[in-house]
Amino acid sequence: MAASVAKTLARIKGTVEEGAYYEAQQMYKTAFHRSKARNQLADALQILQEGAITQLAHGQVTCGVELGMLLIEAYTTTATPADEASVGRLQAIVLAFPPLPAVGSGPGAATSAASTSAPSSASAGQGGSSSPVVDECARFVASAVKWANKGGAIVSARGIHSAFAAYLWRNFGTEGFGRALLHFLRGDDADTFASALRTCAQQGPAEEVDLWLLRAVLQVLNTANSHTRMGQLSHARALYDAFNAGLSSPLNTPTAHVTELMLLAVEHVPLSPHAHKMLQCAKQRYGDGVLRRDAQLAAQLERVEGTYFGVRRRGAGNGPLGGLLGDLFKSLTEAH
Repeated sequence: MAASVAKTLARIKGTVEEGAYYEAQQMYKTAFHRSKARNQLADALQILQEGAITQLAHGQVTCGVELGMLLIEAYTTTATPADEASVGRLQAIVLAFPPLPAVGSGPGAATSAASTSAPSSASAGQGGSSSPVVDECARFVASAVKWANKGGAIVSARGIHSAFAAYLWRNFGTEGFGRALLHFLRGDDADTFASALRTCAQQGPAEEVDLWLLRAVLQVLNTANSHTRMGQLSHARALYDAFNAGLSSPLNTPTAHVTELMLLAVEHVPLSPHAHKMLQCAKQRYGDGVLRRDAQLAAQLERVEGTYFGVRRRGAGNGPLGGLLGDLFKSLTEAH
């Protein structure tokens, strides 16, 4: 970074710290356009990243997101490659999203991860995580992921999903798990995902902990497309292992066996032409009892067979999540 740019950023940061956020915002944008006009692209992009992070650090979400969106726009207009450095700037902005008000500080205050208030199935999509601040952050995340995926940075985009999922979980706990789940599924942080899933599962009936894991693993696998199948499979395995590692005793139920055998069968697809038979055997031995526990499981399992084994499904179903987003909370809602 040029010394003059560093000096400019320091001056603008001082303006932010004085509370003159709007003035600082205009200064950031002016500095960006000036550097871009001089073909100092690296400096121009750095100005937007640092400006966004500085504004977010002072709770100015609208300003921070505006600069972040301008950064994505600059990537597009300058044909910036979606490499580790460029995606890393976007993830750094997500990691800078400010914490939300603590429990009890007013209307719409965030809930803690230890909250015992269970979300209803009807609100499972966003739960208590819907707020103008979160919606602004989500807008940036959606644009960042879209740009990264379009540029072929599918693996790096997972980090953006995980960073936002962790942000939602930290700030809203079980109330925001439905919204966080959409990003956990596409992320790469199996440990945090597993911890969140266990927290929710352990607030419901003990006999349904295994069902929470099966539902989540199915959803991870069914979020895959032709380009992300192996990545989603690795994520599903990591989630399964991390979830079980955090339990006081290993799961030893038909549902747990089906989950493990399903993963093993999918993992053996590249290794054996008989991989699908392994899954069929698991369905024959445990299927009736397990699939009766949730009306959506059969359709979800069919989607896995279609995606990973090339087995034609009987029907299109209800999309990749198949209505399980609400069902994932069933054991919680019935427990309260």
